[in-house]
Amino acid sequence: MEIQWYPGQMAKAKRLLKENLKLVDAVVEVLDARIPDSSRNPDIRDLIAQQPVVAVLTHTDLADPQRTQEWLAVLQQDYAGVAAVNAMTGEGIRYLLRLLKNIPVKRKYGGKLRRLMVVGIPNVGKSSLINRLTGRSATHTGNKPGVTKGKQLVRLPGDLELLDTPGILWPKMENAGQAFRLAVVGAVKDEIYNPVELGAALVSYLTAHLPEALPKRYRIAPEEKDPHKILTDIGRRSGCLQKGGRVDLDAAARLLIKDFRAGRLGRITLETVERRGESDESFQQNDT
Repeated sequence: MEIQWYPGQMAKAKRLLKENLKLVDAVVEVLDARIPDSSRNPDIRDLIAQQPVVAVLTHTDLADPQRTQEWLAVLQQDYAGVAAVNAMTGEGIRYLLRLLKNIPVKRKYGGKLRRLMVVGIPNVGKSSLINRLTGRSATHTGNKPGVTKGKQLVRLPGDLELLDTPGILWPKMENAGQAFRLAVVGAVKDEIYNPVELGAALVSYLTAHLPEALPKRYRIAPEEKDPHKILTDIGRRSGCLQKGGRVDLDAAARLLIKDFRAGRLGRITLETVERRGESDESFQQNDT
């Protein structure tokens, strides 16, 4: 599955991030708990390594809770601190604030004020996290990538200041599995991929790893393995029909993707710590 996703504003956002690193004491890297490894941006890894980095897993209400704990244990080795939060309910926020308040002030004239830069891929939940931390709508939020257009400086109680930045992806994606995961969680704009292709890839993944998810949600035969036939069954069961009763595969695929993102298929994490860093060569065989 090929996706071209690097518009000019992402190159500009990367330059902005680089310029402002010297103005902060640490970095908060926001990761999607459903894809903790794939949502780490390798293009900014060397840049943010100049500062202490705290990792925050978001969308925990949509991810497998056991997998989230496993990822927290692994990520602890790579970061100055890690936390898992639910920006909708506030779960994990107090622990995260304690982590952030323990970060030392590095800036020469920073005083007691700790300034932290928040980075992450598009649609990972940065703005929702900041709004929960402040207890108000301090930044714009949305359910599609690219809502945050420029840097935003937000003051928190307890001598904390957050510099929000636009979501940044990297220009070249060679890993088919990673491209699939980023697309299916909504990190790239829906307009730039084929929904039937992505829907079929999601069906392939679920059939292989969570075979009960689709039959339970859509009341389809669990014996079927062909992803396009399964998409057709989903469309027929869900009323995604064109004139003459023909199934609208495009609509069926979009429904499936929407249901996944909303958690209607269950709390699903698409990556395991055991397969961290693998090239996903086997995924390409299923991506049909």
